Amino acid sequence: MPFKKRDGQYYFEAVEALNTLSQELLPLHLALCPVCAAKYKEFVKRDEAALQLARAALVASDAPLVPLQLGGETASLRFVDSHFLDIRTVIGRQ
Repeated sequence: MPFKKRDGQYYFEAVEALNTLSQELLPLHLALCPVCAAKYKEFVKRDEAALQLARAALVASDAPLVPLQLGGETASLRFVDSHFLDIRTVIGRQ
């Protein structure tokens, strides 16, 4: 994360990974740095094909490191194990 706030906590932005469910669920949120959050919103959330590719990458991944394309750049989402299992469980129910 880019910096710590005055209270010692890292600053991040919460972005909903997929907006394909009828309800908002906590496991679908990603903690991203401000630049990564903006890129994810612009290049994934606003592009239906990219959103479906991100979903497919989450479902297909066996490891908590999921590759993505963000505006022509290769990037990846890194999850802690429990969050990775939670998000895959939620996505699997769709």
